[in-house]
Amino acid sequence: MATTSVVSRENIESWAPDSPKLLLFRRAIAAMQKISDEALMDERGYQWVAGVHGGFGGMAMCQHGNTNFVTWHRPYLLDVELKLRARIAAFADRATADEWRLPYWDWAAPDAQGIPQAFTEETYDDDGQTRANPLFSAPYQLPLPVDVAPPRDATWRAPRSAEALQAIGALVPLALSEPDFRDFNTALENPHNQIHGWAGGFMATYRSAFDPLFWCHHANVDRQFWMWQQGEGHMSSIPRAVRDFPCQPFKFKDIRAEAFFDTRALGYTYATERLLVTLTEATGTMERDSPQAPLPLDFGTVPANFDRARINVHGLRHPEMTRELRFFANRDTPPDASTPKTIDERFLGSYMLLGHGPCPGAPGHCDPDQQSGAALRPPHHLAPFDIFIDVTRPLQVLGGGAPLQLQGQLIVVDHTGDQLPTDSLAFDNASLTVR
Repeated sequence: MATTSVVSRENIESWAPDSPKLLLFRRAIAAMQKISDEALMDERGYQWVAGVHGGFGGMAMCQHGNTNFVTWHRPYLLDVELKLRARIAAFADRATADEWRLPYWDWAAPDAQGIPQAFTEETYDDDGQTRANPLFSAPYQLPLPVDVAPPRDATWRAPRSAEALQAIGALVPLALSEPDFRDFNTALENPHNQIHGWAGGFMATYRSAFDPLFWCHHANVDRQFWMWQQGEGHMSSIPRAVRDFPCQPFKFKDIRAEAFFDTRALGYTYATERLLVTLTEATGTMERDSPQAPLPLDFGTVPANFDRARINVHGLRHPEMTRELRFFANRDTPPDASTPKTIDERFLGSYMLLGHGPCPGAPGHCDPDQQSGAALRPPHHLAPFDIFIDVTRPLQVLGGGAPLQLQGQLIVVDHTGDQLPTDSLAFDNASLTVR
């Protein structure tokens, strides 16, 4: 199941109405529906993947009201995402499909107002042609009854108020604070169920997966599972029976729930709250009088309210000698090695890297990129890696409860505290993650 790249699932409300990713989503849903129109029980079609959730007249395949709730739905979403990407590859190209991931609807955001616009518009513009929006409503073609008022041949919704939505969302932080998996799973299923009821129509029935809103609703539930894994969750508390549960009817090499715990191994993560800075030549030299001047990192606007914040450094190369990264922010004067590491001096945090020593071999020996058969061998012991620094407290102090424009500044020092050129430590990019 491993993929060659890890791409973020993004908040669909961050996609503009003319976003290429949104256009791909709509076209892919329509393409899957076309398959169902031609062969109702084709596993690539929309009716088949939606029918998985409630079963096809026999035992329901979805897992609810038990400890398999969040773990079964993860491979279900992955299966659908891969089928959407297969349609994108067919009408676009493989490279485009490789960079597309299923978006999520952040219905638990404190300021959530309702169903995203992408799902409420009846039509959309497809390269100058007006088409019916496949995210607004989808056909219901299975020859089985559905417990919903007419019409029964296409999905519809009857959402309640924004105030009711926000009250449901307020239950999620309580679930995320539960360290035991069983308690978390139970606590999260309640707001999940309430969202189904809040949306109304097909979403309030066991045929909810026919409504395209279902996929982004459940992507957010999966994201909340991911957040629990990154935060308070004790993975050791997941029972063996849950780990070994066969997630059917999905056709992966390993269908045990445990095989789906690491989202990065599945090719995706949730980093849409990440403020990413890519290190270009311009970024690395901007307003720097010397190689030892701080490296500027413009993280943009940090939201007013958050529980955790991290600075992430991606693709870090192992240094030969011990190095320390020190992060400051929003200083009128550049920091240097003598600047105190205190909140008053706008110090955010640091990370110490132990050097691996001089290379014992010929040129290229310690270069991970020169390892032959990389796809067949274990990762090189000096392969680039990621680190993070918790900066929750200093950012909360700097922000004072209001949105914060964050201008980061990075300096590098050696183990004695002497300042070094920032290019003495190589990495791909840095980001700020808040939640």
